[in-house]
Amino acid sequence: MAVFTEAQLKAKLIIDPPSELRFRGPFTKQVITTLNLTNPSDRSILFKIKTTAPKRYCVRPNFGVIRAHESASVEICLQPFNFDPFEKNKHKFMVQSVLLPENEDEDSSTFFNIWKELPPENFMDAKLKCVFEIPQEDNRGDASAAAKVVKPEQSSSPPQVKNEEKQTSVMDTSEQSESLTNELKQLREENSKLRKEIVNLKEQVIRIRSTVPTVREPFTPGMAERQIPMFYIALAFAAAIFGILFGKFIL
Repeated sequence: MAVFTEAQLKAKLIIDPPSELRFRGPFTKQVITTLNLTNPSDRSILFKIKTTAPKRYCVRPNFGVIRAHESASVEICLQPFNFDPFEKNKHKFMVQSVLLPENEDEDSSTFFNIWKELPPENFMDAKLKCVFEIPQEDNRGDASAAAKVVKPEQSSSPPQVKNEEKQTSVMDTSEQSESLTNELKQLREENSKLRKEIVNLKEQVIRIRSTVPTVREPFTPGMAERQIPMFYIALAFAAAIFGILFGKFIL
């Protein structure tokens, strides 16, 4: 159990609501809830409001002074956001209060210095958690309940409607089957035409090949040119032998 000092007890405010700030959806627009602060003491009390999510809330006013036995209302505005019911909400607010020193004037310009000069033991802290509520749509509940009540005159109409729906569905399926059969016939006709064209093309290719004369291989002078050097080599070889024999004969 928390133990408070005398200064903290004197600076305690009556907070309404005391522990939870409830925000009722839808959350696609700004949602405002009010926090009431009451000073039960005989002296003025300074207050300051903090939050763990300052970007999601707008607090007016977020600090001030409450005279003895007076009250102040604080508007807390939740900014629009995409609400997820499965997301855990950890947003919290803290109302911090302290007695205004007797020698200080109720001037807002000196409030900041008081928060800095006084020791933390003089501050009273009260924490509140945020709760998001989704409104229950009673109108839809009534409409669903009324829809369940059916008059006896209307009890015979649903089977007729179902029969009509079945007939229309059968008609739709028959039309679809007819269209599919027509498309299949067209595809078969096109396939037969393509086969005939392929056969005609093959016959034309065979005719063209039969009419083209066989061309003999042309004379390639390369072979003759290759044979000429061998002739000269043999002639030179014979001349060399003849020269050797002729030389021996002379000697």
